[in-house]
Amino acid sequence: MKISEIIDIDRGLIGPAKPETPVLEANAIMTEARVGALAVVDSADRLVGIISERDITRGLHEFGGAIAGKVVGDLMVAKVVSCNPGTDIGYATKLMIHRGFRHLPVLDGEKPLTIVSIRDIVSARLGKLEIDNEALRA
Repeated sequence: MKISEIIDIDRGLIGPAKPETPVLEANAIMTEARVGALAVVDSADRLVGIISERDITRGLHEFGGAIAGKVVGDLMVAKVVSCNPGTDIGYATKLMIHRGFRHLPVLDGEKPLTIVSIRDIVSARLGKLEIDNEALRA
């Protein structure tokens, strides 16, 4: 099973955020879209980082009320591991577990298509196991 089988490329990239996007705006986008992370892109829409709810929570701990004056570039993770639609979900799972990531940007070249979460991958794998189990029973 490939990443392309579990993502909705037509949905498009939620956000994305720019490094100069206010953190509170990024948080509002994530809350409204019910996603846990946003891709951070430069002016050419190339991936430069990722910001997650966890990053914002850490920022609240570190900056307190001053987080209202922070921008995404202050809190984002710049060294991001990514995948592409053709990546095997088994490999993506191992990568996420090994690195301790909950979100993995899916790229087309240097441009992000979407972000896949560990929950998306586990749900897809569980669904596949259920289908395989039913086939074995039959």
